[in-house]
Formats: sequence, C-alpha cells, structure tokens
Amino acid sequence: MPYPFKLPDLGYAYDALEPHIDARTMEIHHGKHHQGYTNNLNSALEKHSALHGKSAEEILRDLGSVPEEIRTAVRNNGGGFVNHAMFWQLMTPGGASSPTG
Repeated sequence: MPYPFKLPDLGYAYDALEPHIDARTMEIHHGKHHQGYTNNLNSALEKHSALHGKSAEEILRDLGSVPEEIRTAVRNNGGGFVNHAMFWQLMTPGGASSPTG
C-alpha cells in the first residue's frame, strides 16, 4: 500500500481478544497510536513525491534514500505503522493452533 497510508481494518472486533487484551486497550492502540503513526508518516512524506509510490516497508528498507530532514520521522512513524499492522495480523481471536512441522 503506497502513500497516502491508511489505517488498516483490524479484521475483528476490539473485544475479540478479551480477556487477554481488553477492548479499550485495543481501541487506544488502533484508533490513537496506530492512527497517529499513520498520520505522522503521511505528513512527513507529503512533500516528497519521489517516495509516494513505495510501500512503507520499501521506504524503511532504504532509509538512506529518504531525505535527512524527514528520515527520523519516517523511521519512527513508519516503523510504528508497520509494526502495528503486523501486530493486528498476528493476533488471533479464539487462539491459534499449535505449530506444526
């Protein structure tokens, strides 16, 4: 997903991970923290159209190509954006099966 980045849907309800993670914690992390990383990453990249066609992962893999004046903001907010997106996908309502192989 290239710029502008959007907050991904969870794919499950905020209360789906209870009692392990309560709904309010999920709401805060999704709607406030992850949304904040999303907004700040978009703001940092707004005036840098050369980066608009890349995914957040591509940008983070090549931080040396990111202009120095936005590099820290891109690293911090891009990292938060990607890490939270991965976190939501890895969480499994109802539990996961045991690994095999």
